[in-house]
Amino acid sequence: MIKRLTLAVPVLLACALLTGCSTVEKKAAEVRDRTLMQEGTQKTSSHILDMIALKGKVTKPGPGPLPCEDYEPEGKVLRMRHDWSLYDLPFENLEKAYATLRTALPKNGWKITSDGPDESKAKTPTMRANSPDGDFAVELQLMDNRNEKDPTSVLAVTVVSRCFQSAPAASTTP
Repeated sequence: MIKRLTLAVPVLLACALLTGCSTVEKKAAEVRDRTLMQEGTQKTSSHILDMIALKGKVTKPGPGPLPCEDYEPEGKVLRMRHDWSLYDLPFENLEKAYATLRTALPKNGWKITSDGPDESKAKTPTMRANSPDGDFAVELQLMDNRNEKDPTSVLAVTVVSRCFQSAPAASTTP
């Protein structure tokens, strides 16, 4: 058995390196309307902001497309991503908002998949969750900048849609 493994590993490695063969199959993405996915991402972000129930300043850029890898057809599969932040509030208020989301997300059907400090030097509190329908994921980061040159603390939110293949535009010619 060990002899077979000893022979098989170099053969598989040579195959992958020299001929480009792969044991990883690319997935196919569902075809969805790009505009609807963008609107859904925006709506999901707004729903999360509503759950926070805190008035502060919110960054303005809306959702935009990003490519998804490991999908066929290559280069034609996207996901929507919406990064925004809540800021210009005392850190304690942002901390309460973060804690509120820890309970509000599950009450709204979201499944928290991780919750704890990230691997950065700052050990930033980071929470990730998936929407009830599995179409969206959110990452929340509570950035404590009180001891920095710019003391503006932030609750950073990133909403990402599932990967999808954009539906072809409808033809307007008869």
